[in-house]
Amino acid sequence: MINKKIMSSAIIGAGFLGGEIRRQLLASGSSALVTHNTNPKHPNSVKFDFFSDDIFEVLKNHKIDVVFLSAKIEFIEDQKLLAESMRRFISGCAGMRLVYFSSDGIFSGEQGMYGEKDVPKPVTNYGRNLELCESLIKKYAKNYCIIRPSYIYGFSGTRLDSRLWQASEVLKRGEKLERFSDMYKSPMSVFQVAEVSIKLGLSEFQGVVHVAGPRMSIYDFHKEALEKLNVSTNNLIATKMPKERPVDFLADTSLDYTLMIKLTGIEPDNVKNSLNR
Repeated sequence: MINKKIMSSAIIGAGFLGGEIRRQLLASGSSALVTHNTNPKHPNSVKFDFFSDDIFEVLKNHKIDVVFLSAKIEFIEDQKLLAESMRRFISGCAGMRLVYFSSDGIFSGEQGMYGEKDVPKPVTNYGRNLELCESLIKKYAKNYCIIRPSYIYGFSGTRLDSRLWQASEVLKRGEKLERFSDMYKSPMSVFQVAEVSIKLGLSEFQGVVHVAGPRMSIYDFHKEALEKLNVSTNNLIATKMPKERPVDFLADTSLDYTLMIKLTGIEPDNVKNSLNR
């Protein structure tokens, strides 16, 4: 199922994850067209605004097999504009395989260890936008894969993810840093998320896949990762979520990744081993 080689791909929004997908594709001998909205981060990157431009105009002069949509489009408040833009985007990718990166934020966080068959119950605008994008892709795309990651961390090239970088800077200044010990995620390194995503892009699987690692509290994740990065965690404080908490404090959005292993054969690595790469 996953032996075909991508000859040409388009990465829409080549930021942290998209950049790592590009790096791995180029290393494998495949070609990769990348886009940017404001600042180009890669050579020959093409400017593209998801909400105003037609992706067909970007892709029409290229033979593209797979389109990876990793741009951060779901934080917009205008859901009508998002729906119109997504329908236009799907239409512009006709004849190509579309890989869309959703998120664990599509769930309410009340349950944990969500499987692909669990019904999304988003409680934030971001989560509702994810659900909207997923539903439009399922309805209009002929050949697609929806990937739901959790925390994505580690090094993309020499660049450390912003979450761990910011935490390390706070601790290096000698300041205290609080992280919840009762909020749970399923962290996976950017290297492995990209590796799995490329395999799924090459596959014939159509549907949703959770691309994630073992369930961890965000406190334990930061402690393990920062210690591996040789950052003192003496000022890293484990705290509990407040009883009256904001709607975006999702208690447990950990993901079941059994299907991912079945489809790709890739087992998620632990935090310390991942940061050895």
